[in-house]
Amino acid sequence: MKIVTLSILLLFVKVSISQITITQNHLPTVNDTIHYKYGNIYNFDPDATGINYTWDFSSIHVSSTKADTIISVTQTPIVYNVVFNFLIANQAYINQTPPSIGQGFTVSDYYDFYKKANNYYRKAGFGATINGVQTPVKYDNPELFFKLPLTYGTTDSSVSQYGLPIPGYGYYGQTIHRKHLADGWGTLITPYGIYPAIRVKHTVNITDTIFSEALNFGYTISRPTSYEYYWLTSTNIRAFAAKVVRNGMFYTIEFYYDPTTVVDNNEMQNFFIFPNPVRDKIYFENPFQSAFVQLFTLSGQLIKTEPIAAGYQVMDISFLPAGIYLLKIVCQEQVKILKIVRTD
Repeated sequence: MKIVTLSILLLFVKVSISQITITQNHLPTVNDTIHYKYGNIYNFDPDATGINYTWDFSSIHVSSTKADTIISVTQTPIVYNVVFNFLIANQAYINQTPPSIGQGFTVSDYYDFYKKANNYYRKAGFGATINGVQTPVKYDNPELFFKLPLTYGTTDSSVSQYGLPIPGYGYYGQTIHRKHLADGWGTLITPYGIYPAIRVKHTVNITDTIFSEALNFGYTISRPTSYEYYWLTSTNIRAFAAKVVRNGMFYTIEFYYDPTTVVDNNEMQNFFIFPNPVRDKIYFENPFQSAFVQLFTLSGQLIKTEPIAAGYQVMDISFLPAGIYLLKIVCQEQVKILKIVRTD
């Protein structure tokens, strides 16, 4: 009976996660408040993706935080309610890092408007105070972010345009060509969680059209191509689990985190785990009153969960085949994820 049980367990450990499907139920909805930590990322390889792939960002340190609250269109200034009615958009949020619309324009109080439906998630336009005037800007064709349901290999694109007169300046317009491709699926590891995920690559090309009344002169500018990488998950967070954006030669990264359960704290550095690599037993030195650890395969399958009391404790992993595993330590609302190597 022990032989049979061990065989089943080893089979379970080797199982890969299956592909997932992203629907509108996995995307933000009204009244959600979504928290992110963000910062710069170095040595990011945009080509590191594929089938049953593991994206490991567990060692990335970010410290800046932001929170986006999804609101209904009726909660935005009334001047926007008329343009972005329910047929056009059904949610909005205040964009804390609004895109630039060119030199000579002051932009504040920027709202993005989206429509979420069974078969798409797309941006209908934006509203902002431009040069002191509240200005609703509806795209002639919505900007498609995700075609739904989304699975590995899903691809689509959109071309959106808008133009508007700017008091005291002239005219400003944009053409936005956005293409997305779900180019990988597998397991995403961030400093704050482990997720089954699909990666979606966005390629964005923007052309600005500007006319200056003072100069009686107009021109167009084609911006350099930019790239965005989203990791969407079928878990119940209703947000992207990670996002990387490339502008020029630099990359920034955002991670979803839950501030009610995950708190960064340097005290976690006092939680020691040894040895690593390990053959049979992992030893823990826990400075906290209580904690628990979870052991996962690289594909995100949970192998075991154990409580860890204060002081020195041990976990037997001699039953595992040689390979790389993930260890998640949770104590006093703090979390740490690291890789361990099991040797023969």
